[in-house]
Parts: sequence; structure tokens; C-alpha cells
Amino acid sequence: MKSFYSVSVAVLHLLVIISIPIYSQDSTDSKFDHQYSLPSGVTLLNQLKYSNDTQRNLEIFEDWFNLDYRYDIFSTGIRLVSFEPKDPTVAGLNRKYTDIDFKYLKVDLGDADEGLEVTAGNFYAMFGRGLVLKSYEDRNIRIDNNLLGVLVNGRYMGFTLSALSGMPENLNAERVDVLHAFDLEYDGFNPIKAGFTFASNQPADDAAAQTRVVSFRILPKIWNFEFYGEYAIKQNKDQQQQYFNNSRSIIGKAYYGSMNFYYDKFSLFCEYKYYDNFLFGTADNSVNYNTPPSARKDYSFILLNRHPSPLNQNDEQGYQIEANYTVNDGIFLSAVYGLTKTLPTSSFYQIINNSNLPEMTQLKESLLQSDITWSSSLSTIAAIAYNEELATNTVNITPILENRFYFSDINTINFIIEHQQTRNRTTLEHYYEDVFTLEYLRSPKFSVSLVSEIDTHEPDPGRIVRTLWNFIQFGYNIFGQTDINLLIGSRQAGAICIGGVCRYEPEFHGVEFKMVTRL
Repeated sequence: MKSFYSVSVAVLHLLVIISIPIYSQDSTDSKFDHQYSLPSGVTLLNQLKYSNDTQRNLEIFEDWFNLDYRYDIFSTGIRLVSFEPKDPTVAGLNRKYTDIDFKYLKVDLGDADEGLEVTAGNFYAMFGRGLVLKSYEDRNIRIDNNLLGVLVNGRYMGFTLSALSGMPENLNAERVDVLHAFDLEYDGFNPIKAGFTFASNQPADDAAAQTRVVSFRILPKIWNFEFYGEYAIKQNKDQQQQYFNNSRSIIGKAYYGSMNFYYDKFSLFCEYKYYDNFLFGTADNSVNYNTPPSARKDYSFILLNRHPSPLNQNDEQGYQIEANYTVNDGIFLSAVYGLTKTLPTSSFYQIINNSNLPEMTQLKESLLQSDITWSSSLSTIAAIAYNEELATNTVNITPILENRFYFSDINTINFIIEHQQTRNRTTLEHYYEDVFTLEYLRSPKFSVSLVSEIDTHEPDPGRIVRTLWNFIQFGYNIFGQTDINLLIGSRQAGAICIGGVCRYEPEFHGVEFKMVTRL
């Protein structure tokens, strides 16, 4: 039996959907242009997920209900969550519960150039590119490291000051550590910006030393070049004494730099990273405060995410280069190359872990892609990717072909073929996977996709083993405000990665239903 809140949410969805055509239809609107609106200043967002995995006999119901209200300089909001239970693949408490897990009150004085904004309650914050602090939510990868406390943002004469004091929620749903941080940025001189960040985490155990992080960043612009550079250090007196006998005051450091260049039809993006013992989080390591740039490529194709390499803030260095060129109105070319390696023996990380390991390649990836528009009714994406990944010790080559057929302004058929050839350098096994996707889209209301994946292994010479997964997925948009998605069938296990942060999804057999409402 679902809780009263879960049933109420389902009923609310139905009432909203039913009421849209009743209350929103205007005599001047067409029958397809209904629009439902809440009272002025009120916004609503609800995200619901239900799944029933018949093979694992696992039923999951999850719901996030956000209600926000703004009046003049004041704004406030709450988020109610209901897990019946929560997805067990997500870290944290997996029991059934319903609670208000996010609430805030905000006052905004002044304007965009000079003003003051004060938030009390739960909040998110990000300084620079996240090298020191990135508090954010992304439900695709199940990240939510919000802070409970006070956040102040002030703007005056080109200076922006952000100061906060807050507590994150750990895996036991407790808030015990306290984070204090402030960031000062100046952009009053047009060709260049600069910023300074300080953050300090106080563990619940008062006897434990604070971890302090300091960074400086600079953002110059010269002609068609845009640069970003940030350097940061980490200090902790307990680790300073335990591992370095007080001979060093710094126990971790990080560099990140990037360059954007644009000229006519050509663009170039380069970034470099060096993260040495720079994971910054709670004392029990259950919450990370920082998520620096991963210098990895995020892919939309299924097989390119099959062998992910998650970001490691403690032990990685590397770079990524991406070049793009528009040949003409019908041809766009892009190329990506990235390399991530472990740190040398002289690094803080290896000293602290008392290891003496040589540098190793964690991830090597490259991608060549062409986007070709043949005519108003046909376009093609052709790509080939190469990937070496240390965690599974595999080498992967993945060609991809996607064709889109446009039959009118609203009707499209999309066909994607993905093939991945894999060599396991540990077992010396060779195997391959194929994914076929056929989609029909009737913009902007309806879509249906049929996805088939075949995994072909040869564990013994001459003995071929094939595993097949198939699912069909329907999508429908109701009056531009409610998105419904239904998946039926089986889905291969895999990873969802965004910005180097990955979430593993196990193999699935059954029915999955999702609904998002925005008002």
C-alpha cells in the first residue's frame, strides 16, 4: 500500500491534466494551444518515477514535488520527496519515507549590478568551475549535496561576494559537518576577471582538524581567445602531522586551465587538469563538496558510455582537446582527443597512501564525427570513437551511424546503428556489442522508440554466446506542461555519466514509467 502522500501526488497529476482544457482554453486559442497557469508568482514542478523489475521482483516508486512562490523581493519554496522505497542502487537510506527535504526563504534587494541576496534554509552554490565548491542536484546521476544554512550574495562596483555557512546531509540522512566558505570575484575591468575562494569544513568531532581549501582564479579575454585558470591548495593539520611530520603545510593541490578560441568557421577548446589529493568533503567521505571539471567528453550514444572512467579528485592529471569546423551549411566536422593519467610517485596522494606506483593511463579517448545535411529531408551523423579505460582494462572501438528522415515539419524517423568492438587486456577476450535504435517523432507531442542490443561473447574458442535486450519506449507531451514516458521490455546494464560523475544502472526487465509536470 502506497503512502497517503504518494496517492495524493498521483491524484494531483490527474486533476491538473483533467483541469487544463477546462480552465485554460481561450476562445482565441486553437484546440492544441491550451495553457494552464497557477496564481501569479507560484511555480510547480513534479517528477515521478515508477518501475517494476519482474526479474529482480523489485518495485520502486519515487516522487519529487517542488512548489515555489515569489512576491516582490521575497521568494520561498519547498520540496517534498516520497520514496516507496528509493532505488536501491542509489547510495543512502533505502527505507520507505516521505519528507520535506528542501525548503528555503530568499530576500533579493537591489538589481543585477548592485544588490544583496540572502537565502536561509537549503541552497546550492558553485564557486568558479567547482574546483573548491560545487553544491548541486542532478537526478540523472543522483547527486544532491545541498547545504542547510545561510547563503549571502552581494554585488557592488564590479565586486561579487558570496559567503555561506551550511551543513550537508550524509548517507544516514544526518547533517553533522559544517562548511564555511566565501568567494570574491571582480569583473569591473573588461578584459579580465579574477576571483578568490576560501572554504573550511569543520567535522562533528571537535577534536578533529579542519580541512581548509584556498584557490585563486583568473579569466582573461584577448581577441578571440578566452582563458580560464585556477590554482588551489588543501590543508589539514592532522594529515600534515600524520603523513609529513609537520614538514609541509600543504597536503593537496589542484590546477585547472582552459582555452576557447573562435575564428570564422573554426573553434578550438582545450583544457588541462591536475588533481592531487584534492577530494574535499565531509569527514566520513559520504559527501563531496567539490566536483572539478573532468576534462572528459559526455556522450549521448549508448555504447560510448559502456566503459566509463569516473572523475577522481585525488589522483589524476590530463587534458582534452576538441576542434570543430563548419565546412558549409551542410557539413560540420568535430574531433576530440583526451588523456587522463594517474599521478607520479612524488604526488601527495602516493605519499599519503605509502605507494610507489608508476603513472598509468586511466582513460584515453578520441572521437571523429561528421554531421551532414544532404537535403531538407535527410541528415546523417557518422562517428568513430576509440577508448582505452583502466578500471576494466579494455580497449574499445565504436563506429556509429545515425540517419534522420524528415517527412514534414513535424514527422521524423531516426535510425541509429552502434557497434563496439572490445578487447579485454586482462583476459585477452575479444567481444562486441551492437545497438539498433529506431525512433518515430511527431513533434512536439509524441515519440516512440524501439531499442535492441546484442552482446556477443566467445568465452571459449568456437563457442559463441549471445545475449539480447529489447525495449520499446513511448513519450507524450500533454499541453506543453506534462511529459509522460513509458518503457516496456529489457535494458542492458550500463552507466550514466555527466561531468565525470557516474551512476551505474543494473540490468532491467519490466516496466518503467516517468512523468514530469511543470506549471
